[in-house]
Amino acid sequence: MLPTENLMIIKKTYPHLEINEVRINNNGWDNDILIINDEIVFRFPKSEHLITKVIDEMKILDHLAVIEPIIKIPKYEPVFNENKLIGVKYAFLKGKSLSEYTDCQLNEEPENAKLMADFLTKLHSIDISVMNDTNLTAIHTLHYWENLYSLVKQDVFPFLNTYQQSEISEVFISFINNYSSLSYKKTLIHGDLTPSNIIFNKTINRIDGIIDFTDAQFGDPAFDFAGLYWTFGPDFTQKVLSWYNNTECADLIFNRVRTFYGLQPVFHELLHVIKNKQKMNWESALDRFSQLKSLI
Repeated sequence: MLPTENLMIIKKTYPHLEINEVRINNNGWDNDILIINDEIVFRFPKSEHLITKVIDEMKILDHLAVIEPIIKIPKYEPVFNENKLIGVKYAFLKGKSLSEYTDCQLNEEPENAKLMADFLTKLHSIDISVMNDTNLTAIHTLHYWENLYSLVKQDVFPFLNTYQQSEISEVFISFINNYSSLSYKKTLIHGDLTPSNIIFNKTINRIDGIIDFTDAQFGDPAFDFAGLYWTFGPDFTQKVLSWYNNTECADLIFNRVRTFYGLQPVFHELLHVIKNKQKMNWESALDRFSQLKSLI
């Protein structure tokens, strides 16, 4: 749906809402976002399939709100058009997406690790049995990772040299071969805890909120540390884990992050670039992967 159509629906559904300013973000993969007056966010999923995810998100956020994470989370209100759910609205979380800052150093403020650990501890503590009436599933199965590796070999490898192919294969094969020995307990995970979904207050250099639970699923809690590791490196990730409370040893979680989960974010981006025929500096794109892999 075009942003103009979404805005018309907002005006019709909320006739008493005075609209002075509208900021639009329709570049995301899943949602069109309209921010009204820097006070209210309207989020419209781009497909019918994603509407069911929104319903699940509302249930997750309701359960999470009960245990009160320190970090702010959205409180969704459904938006209907002709008695059909088409999106949600929630109060705008002040600050900006962490992805908008290129010079952010989370390590400079010790509270950031504690805040992230508190959020992840509470999210992962939610009993997954309370989600039985949702469509949430375990997505990251062995088949999922085998399929991702196949796609990388098929679509990404033709752009890479032999050494780069070997580096990537080593990471995938090691993880896949040891998959059956992993003994973690599945939890409810955010599934996309990357800078774009972390709200940051630059004035006080603090993480202030977490948004977009579209990719929430049942899975390995270690996966939710992948974006932190990829973006901010091992030191910050370990600081978060030092405050994180889980029945599993933090060292075991960190090992899965540093050897696989924290290295694989680049492949989703590369596959997206190839699918959409975008330009890519391949050497630069894999620099971060090689740098982090060298730490194993």
